[in-house]
This record gives sequence, structure tokens and C-alpha cells, in this order.
Amino acid sequence: MNKKSYGSILIIITTYIIVRIVYKLTGFNYSFSEGILNTKLIIDLILWIIIYVPVKNIFDKVLLQSKEKV
Repeated sequence: MNKKSYGSILIIITTYIIVRIVYKLTGFNYSFSEGILNTKLIIDLILWIIIYVPVKNIFDKVLLQSKEKV
């Protein structure tokens, strides 16, 4: 695996951890027994996007800075 794939895996793991923390703080949960397409699923996907974008930007900036130093 190259550096880019390790970065992608780290971004997803970091996003997952932050999303789980938000779930615990807000008490948000849902199950698929309520139906596949429901408002809680949409809220969950929006939360993932809201957290993923800044995490990816931070990782990109850190990786770019480390490449400039080399």
C-alpha cells in the first residue's frame, strides 16, 4: 500500500471515531428496522459528510506540508 491509501484509511477511521463521539454526545441512534430510507439515515449521511470534508482537508494540509519539508 502506498502513502495515499494509508491516508485514505486514516481519514475514514478518524471520521468514524469523530462521528461515534458525536453520536454519544447527542444520543443519536437509529436502526434499519425503521426502514431503509428514513430521515435518521439522511441525517446520518449528512453528519458523515460534514465531518469527512474538514478531516480530509486537515489530512491533505498535513500531508502537503510534510511533502514540502522533504
